[in-house]
Amino acid sequence: MGSMSKRADPAAGASSRIVTAASSDGAVTFTLSARPGGISVQRNEQRPGGRRLVQSMRFSNAQSFVKWCESDELRFAYPLLFSNLARSGRELFDAPG
Repeated sequence: MGSMSKRADPAAGASSRIVTAASSDGAVTFTLSARPGGISVQRNEQRPGGRRLVQSMRFSNAQSFVKWCESDELRFAYPLLFSNLARSGRELFDAPG
């Protein structure tokens, strides 16, 4: 499972929207930010031994974002998290402004 939260980003203006998603164990977190022309995604993964993997990506359309979500191997360990992540990303693309 996981948790999701949505909020406005006051530093980026009223039209910017941010979604955060985390696995229930805190091992994986995502931050999605709606920006002009697409969304930015930051993926943080806590790995064994205290190592952390951080990835930043930008997607210009919902199809490429969903395809990226569907190709992540962690989707098998956290199916609800990835389902919610894909849905939230599509909502950010579909939302006005």
